[in-house]
Amino acid sequence: MPHTGRYNHHARNIVFTPMPFSLSQLTQNLFRKSTSSVPSRDGSTRMRTIVTGSVAIGALVTGAVLEKTRRDRLPRAWQLPKAIDADVEELEIMEGRVRYYKRPGSGIPIVLLHSINAAASSYEMKPIFDHLASHTDRPIYAMDWLGFGISDRPNARYTPGLYQRQLRRFLSERVRSSADIIALSLASEYAATIAHAFPVLVKRLVFISPTGLGPTLQESLFQQAVIGVASSVGAFEVFFARLTQRASLRRFYAEHVFLNPDNVPADLVEYAYLTSHVRGAHHAPRRFIQGSLSMKEYAPRTYMHVHAPTLLIIPESDPEMVQDFARADEIAAANKEYIQIRKIHSGLLPQWEASQELFDVIDDFLDVAVSAHPQKG
Repeated sequence: MPHTGRYNHHARNIVFTPMPFSLSQLTQNLFRKSTSSVPSRDGSTRMRTIVTGSVAIGALVTGAVLEKTRRDRLPRAWQLPKAIDADVEELEIMEGRVRYYKRPGSGIPIVLLHSINAAASSYEMKPIFDHLASHTDRPIYAMDWLGFGISDRPNARYTPGLYQRQLRRFLSERVRSSADIIALSLASEYAATIAHAFPVLVKRLVFISPTGLGPTLQESLFQQAVIGVASSVGAFEVFFARLTQRASLRRFYAEHVFLNPDNVPADLVEYAYLTSHVRGAHHAPRRFIQGSLSMKEYAPRTYMHVHAPTLLIIPESDPEMVQDFARADEIAAANKEYIQIRKIHSGLLPQWEASQELFDVIDDFLDVAVSAHPQKG
């Protein structure tokens, strides 16, 4: 999934290479002092220091004003074009309004959960939604996490707990029936937690390229500090806007997400760009890049204790992928009564790169009944 930095192999702790260097250079350029020269009697060195500091402060203020102007021109999240051709409904939680797509039906509900990244939205799950809509009469939902897609983008304290609470309330108050859940990447960790804590809400689980299957690495305190400072002066929002340009997003998909760079769809890149250029789009991704949204060592433990039929769908190989699935077999063996693994010749988004193979696997696992409706092209 597109990110403004590089995963260190399990999509949880980001080694964010562009940001620290950019911020470091910015700080050095703005606050460099001419202290190497010998102070003259007239205090010229002190004067240069004062002038340099004043220029730096002025630059930050000017940058903040320009950024506010740019921000005020951005659309609100709810003004985005719909990612999926379905009804849109809302759920109010403490931090803001959560919006989701719904196709009514009868039978066991199917809930789609997009990933968490710099440009995430339910558009990631559109191929699966469209396939299910044409192959079953069951109710289908696709929820946008708070801070992403058409859901509100507040400057909230984003944590795994917030998203777990959002999912629990969504399932209990909107779906209101034991559901099959198809989750992508980091969303798998939250879905597994809810399935373990509230088993009545979940019937079966499909995790596509789930995080938490690689080694647990330590977060970079320096990285967190740099991003924190950048956010406090408004610099992170500026860099986020630049790093989520179309060319950057497409390059990231091509190099780290798709097995074949030629398979990157233009419409996926376009919606990723749109959803990352609305007011407040940088708030949740900032927490993600800091490493605050993963469950770290608790993720594999949660997978091992899920008591619902669970299918892990992972790539056959991951030579250049941004996630690591080295522990997949170990985790499945620890919970072999409930977990099975299927490997697909694809990158991290098989719904876009190997769609028919993925659909066949999902249909079989979830007992999707083929309807009389023809499959959409």
